[in-house]
Amino acid sequence: MASSQNQHRFRLSYELVLCAKCGLKRVRGVTCADCAAQPAPWEVDQRAVARRGAVRAAATLLNVPPKALPLRPFRVLEMEELMNRLHSWLSDFFSAIGAVSSARLGAEDSLLRVTQELLAERAFVSSAARYRPWTPLVDGSRRCVEHLREMALSYLDALSASTPLEAQRHAERAQQQMDAAADVLGRHAQRIERLSELLDAGGFQDQLVVLLLRAMQDMGAGDLTKLGTRAETEVAAVVGSAPGHGCGVGLQFALQRAAVATYGDVRRFEQIVRSSAELVARSPELLSALASSPSFVTDIEAALLDIFDASSQAAQVLDSNVPRQIGRSLVDVAASLVEGPGQMVAIALLVGSGQKTRPYEKLRQDNATELLRSARKQPAMEPLLEGLNLDLRTAQAHRMVRYADDGLTMEIKSVSQALTWDELSDELFMACESAMGCLIGLMHALSRLGHSFGHRDGYRAFGISPEAMLSATLRLMGCSNVSLEETRGTWRVTLTVPVDTQLTVLAAGVAALVPQDISTLTVIADSSGNQHILSGPVALLRPFSDTTDPDNDQYGIAATRMQRLWTYDGKPCIEEALVRAWAAQQVVTALSGDAQSIARLRALRTLAFQVDDTELAEALTAAIRSTRLGGTADRETQELVAKLAAWGSTPVPYQPV
Repeated sequence: MASSQNQHRFRLSYELVLCAKCGLKRVRGVTCADCAAQPAPWEVDQRAVARRGAVRAAATLLNVPPKALPLRPFRVLEMEELMNRLHSWLSDFFSAIGAVSSARLGAEDSLLRVTQELLAERAFVSSAARYRPWTPLVDGSRRCVEHLREMALSYLDALSASTPLEAQRHAERAQQQMDAAADVLGRHAQRIERLSELLDAGGFQDQLVVLLLRAMQDMGAGDLTKLGTRAETEVAAVVGSAPGHGCGVGLQFALQRAAVATYGDVRRFEQIVRSSAELVARSPELLSALASSPSFVTDIEAALLDIFDASSQAAQVLDSNVPRQIGRSLVDVAASLVEGPGQMVAIALLVGSGQKTRPYEKLRQDNATELLRSARKQPAMEPLLEGLNLDLRTAQAHRMVRYADDGLTMEIKSVSQALTWDELSDELFMACESAMGCLIGLMHALSRLGHSFGHRDGYRAFGISPEAMLSATLRLMGCSNVSLEETRGTWRVTLTVPVDTQLTVLAAGVAALVPQDISTLTVIADSSGNQHILSGPVALLRPFSDTTDPDNDQYGIAATRMQRLWTYDGKPCIEEALVRAWAAQQVVTALSGDAQSIARLRALRTLAFQVDDTELAEALTAAIRSTRLGGTADRETQELVAKLAAWGSTPVPYQPV
């Protein structure tokens, strides 16, 4: 919904008269601003009276609290229809405002009608049940309608103003409300689009790719390395302390929060991350012993995969009526969340807080329900475990769940408890939200103790194939038609790229995705019908996924080495002369610096050996010797150093590929 200062303008007319007391002009029917003389009875402005009467009636309606209506479930379709109606309502509202300001026939009735329409929408969204996965959409819809209500009141204040100055002040406020409403409506439309995209993704792997792309877009990250680094900063802000760098916490947090933002409560999720991180860090020795167990890391990966599986299965039935057969599968999913992630979280909370001291290998054999009950007895832990329905898990295990078209009933100790399918869905997603938050908090605490969960192909632990990860990352870079062929230690990637795309940048961007057992990467790119091939050893890409910048030169040596040893259409990406010119310029910079110049010259000499340039290596060795000896260096050394000066001053064209 676009908005500007000139959009939806309307004209208010005020008749001026001469004040009988001071002789100056003033607005008819209004107390004189100069001498405070009261208006005469004959000065009544009938148009203004009618306008203010209609405005008062509309404002009175808008200030009446919405009536409490029975809660009803919402779906994406209802939200999309609401957005369409609100856009139409805006046009009708400003038409009515214009009619009232011009005192057109029937204007008052039009204003009351559009006011009642907005009140109907307000009642509509007020009756929406806040069940996950629709919670973000329900909250967004309510904010949209409330912003429009406040905007309408501001415009009505402008219409009822007794002076032009007062009308202008209210109109400016109304424009601010209009801009705010446009922003809220735009963000809400994006939420609807995102949930629809997730629903349309279909399979589990496709949904994860959608979440990954969303996380990258939200954090402005072009690849997994940047995503992980930026997410680590976000985690530090949430918890109050930074996680261990490169330990995998950032990537997990980014994915999990993208999921929760789609169907849950982000504020609650972040609170769980913060609280669980603080709880499990109370007994660092016990926590380290827990993490040292042979089964611990694989159990965490399995728990994360279970959570993604659970949300994926639930997403498949989100936007439809839940038949009994699918309802049974949702009950199975809810029970599996208790037995898998729920048990892992309970053990972590109890051990990290010092409540349990037994080895992990023994604790993992305990009954999941009893472990969770034990954790829930702790006031600080109970809010972190909401959604994990222990009664439902017990009833399911004893075949005491009865299914109907609108929900289920479970029998527990002679007590009957009913759940609608929407309530079950809400619990299931809340359980995912709880378990996700606690696991991120656990990983954060462990990362600060030196434990890492980030390995190069860790995405496979989520059930994401290399091809899916490549496709997601490269799509974000503007590529399409991505395919991957893996044979004997080689990745062969075929794709379509935008015009003027630098393939070396693409290769560096996907470096973090390539598993350790892959030694060669070949990129076959089609751009406007022209095919180009970039190929080389993966080892030369590894430095680009190391955010510490190993050479401390903004990846200058790494980029030069990679471009010299990789081939583009069968030839090195850059010529030998360019490497020499760049290295020579680096020598000048290094020698004008501090005492670290020798170390920098040695790093450049290592580069020369790596690119098989003996002459450059000899010149750099001479530069090192000359730096140490000063003016006493021999003639041969001086001649070699002179070569560097010549190379550095000779222009060499550079065409990035």
